[in-house]
Amino acid sequence: MEEQQKMILDKIMDCQRIGMLCLFLSTFLYAGTLIPKYSEIQWKLEILSGSSLIFLIGACVFYWRSSTLRTKL
Repeated sequence: MEEQQKMILDKIMDCQRIGMLCLFLSTFLYAGTLIPKYSEIQWKLEILSGSSLIFLIGACVFYWRSSTLRTKL
């Protein structure tokens, strides 16, 4: 039983780290939309905004996953 709890704690830590990474990437890509040079080119702006949204959703999913794993403890 203790080994299973350790494995769940490791999964929680992994989910939190990946969630933080996704949140960082989302913020970095969103900051790229604020650069005036890229705001003139519409397709680049759409790619930056879309990928920022995807990473933000990924961060939410990983934090949700870590909270559901925390209830299993």
